[in-house]
Amino acid sequence: ERRSQCRATPFLDPAAMAAAKKFVQYEAGDLSVTVSGGYPEAERTVLFLCPEWLEAETEFRRQSPIAALAIGWPSKFYILRHRDLLGAILGLGVERDQVGDILVTEGKAQVLVLAGIADYIASQLEAAGRAPVSVTPLPLTELVPPVRRVKEIRATVASARLDSLLAAAFGLSRSKAVPLITAQRVEVNFEPVMEPAFMVETGSVLSVRGLGRARLVELAGKTKKGRLIAVLERFL
Repeated sequence: ERRSQCRATPFLDPAAMAAAKKFVQYEAGDLSVTVSGGYPEAERTVLFLCPEWLEAETEFRRQSPIAALAIGWPSKFYILRHRDLLGAILGLGVERDQVGDILVTEGKAQVLVLAGIADYIASQLEAAGRAPVSVTPLPLTELVPPVRRVKEIRATVASARLDSLLAAAFGLSRSKAVPLITAQRVEVNFEPVMEPAFMVETGSVLSVRGLGRARLVELAGKTKKGRLIAVLERFL
């Protein structure tokens, strides 16, 4: 606001992004904001903020604070995983919050980074693990996001309480779901929730440390006995 310029945060994980968005909503509501990680389903994202008289999405496309890199290696001889590539990049002196998602397939990876360090990584990264690698710029328009694998779950629940939906999503009894919640292992939309009776809204993401994530897609009516029909997606 003081400089009448747009600014991007570093990459934030989902919990930090939820906190940042809430802060902006309540403390700086006049700003124009957008969130992106380089592709629609990105987990690590940046919050792009502009003065209210600028359209954040338009400015984001114009200023391009995120860049993508394509990394390749001889897959016939080497297997590289996410941790290998992240370790090699951080070994260049790059901070973790300058790196977004790393999308790995056989023999290649797509890496999202802050635009300001893309050229440095491309010129300096020569190996990951024991494998030699090649790095080239990748236009965001040519990024190929992975297909997210999900399992659809349809269950009947007495209400949209957190403990009931958690049990349905992860194949638990309610008696086993409740201790997970009270032990602070559960988040709703990446914010900790410790109340089993918390009412979950459609579209919410349920995260359980050690079990994974699921999303409440919809509440599709009621059964003849008055129970809710919950449709959930569990991320595989």
